[in-house]
Amino acid sequence: MKYKVTPDIQAQMYAMVAWNGKTMEEAEAIVDDLFEKNNKDPKAVYDELDKSVYANDSVVASLNGITKHMDELKGPKKYDAIVDIIVNIHNKWVEGNTKKYDRGNPDKSKKQIFQHLPTQLIGIDEVAKDLMFLAPFLKTMGIDAGKMGKEAYGAFVPSPEIKEAYNRSVMKFKQAHKIDTKEDLRAAMPGIIDEYKPLHNGHELTDARLAYMKDSLDVLTDAVVAKQDKDMFVETETENE
Repeated sequence: MKYKVTPDIQAQMYAMVAWNGKTMEEAEAIVDDLFEKNNKDPKAVYDELDKSVYANDSVVASLNGITKHMDELKGPKKYDAIVDIIVNIHNKWVEGNTKKYDRGNPDKSKKQIFQHLPTQLIGIDEVAKDLMFLAPFLKTMGIDAGKMGKEAYGAFVPSPEIKEAYNRSVMKFKQAHKIDTKEDLRAAMPGIIDEYKPLHNGHELTDARLAYMKDSLDVLTDAVVAKQDKDMFVETETENE
């Protein structure tokens, strides 16, 4: 690249690769052109990028999370703090996407509605989509959060430490909800939906979304089990014995 980018612009570049199908090389060229177009003004470049990427909420949530957890990020439990920040990023996304998956293609909705569950249930691959907005800021603090793919629709790969911290968070969630088996998970799902505050943000489609999720418990349960690390949820009560 011709120009050095700030972490917030780097996060937008990651989103271009992961969401908009650009290679990293193409994203870098776009950003260089925007610097030329906007008289080398980083804020103007960021604003231009956000018109196509719509990642500002996740970037802001990342910055707010770092401010809140700054002391922890400097200590031995920094990876647990990173997961806490990711939880906030995900919660903000859920709050802002009430309409998503409520209408339109029913098959797509069934496959994707699990993304409106708490962070501990969506799996590390989905968590990585939130982490990619946080990672550039962590890098400035000397924390390696993982690596972003360079190919079109590339994915951010979290570091082993963050994967371990995420799995610890999942285990705590399971314990809090008395979940050991897949059957336990399905039985707990209505209560999880009711208690998950970002789902209840007062939007006109909130009730429809909640009803849709509660009518899709088998699909949600299957998606959660498939997205987690092996053996995170035992398939049946018989296998658990």
